[in-house]
Amino acid sequence: MTTKSFIESDFPVKEVSEESVREKNIRHGHISTLHIWWARRPLASSRASIYVALTPEAKDEEERMKKADFIARLSKWENLLNKNLI
Repeated sequence: MTTKSFIESDFPVKEVSEESVREKNIRHGHISTLHIWWARRPLASSRASIYVALTPEAKDEEERMKKADFIARLSKWENLLNKNLI
């Protein structure tokens, strides 16, 4: 039996999308904001997608909520370099 990853069972799309839109509008503090690219890929959604793809599926509702909350915090611009979180 193969174990599913968290991205196959659940993904906090709304929270990550909100952070991606917010990140796109930030215009200071990161080299990616030097020039506005037409097809810029927000780092928030990239970090969240990679983490969720590598994380096993939650075993119960409490663990699912904890993982979803962590992913939402991980995708925030302010936590880009947060060593405690990463």
